[in-house]
Amino acid sequence: MIQRVDTIETVVDVFNIAMDIQELYLKQGPFKQLSMSEMHVLEAVDKESSPSMSAVANHLNVTLGTLTTAVKKIVEKGFLIKEKSTQDQRIYYLRLTNQGKEALKVHEQFHHELDSIYRNRIPDERVEWVFSTLSDIYKDLVVYRNELLRRKDQNK
Repeated sequence: MIQRVDTIETVVDVFNIAMDIQELYLKQGPFKQLSMSEMHVLEAVDKESSPSMSAVANHLNVTLGTLTTAVKKIVEKGFLIKEKSTQDQRIYYLRLTNQGKEALKVHEQFHHELDSIYRNRIPDERVEWVFSTLSDIYKDLVVYRNELLRRKDQNK
């Protein structure tokens, strides 16, 4: 019988090997100069409808300071543009350059390849269940993380 601990370890192992493969994929592609975390910043900028520094930091669950450091490097590498808002000079928005868009295409290709590996192992009639279950687990983990953050703040 499968133990719950074995299940959790397997989920963690799947995640970790997917991240290792993603790193290898990136380093063997045309955008070797980008780190995985930098690629994820580009992805977050692309996914935000109004990619302000604050919105992207929230999307990535990082501090504004952490994002600022990463953005500076990504701008220097030519993948992002950081612009002040014309309406509020305190707000900065991020925009992908053409090179940033090309890097994201490579990253998305990796996601498609990974998706095909997963889908080859999950029967069509179970895909919806797997997605729904993982989505529910994710929501529970967000609640748990927020509770831990509240406790941390209360202990200060």
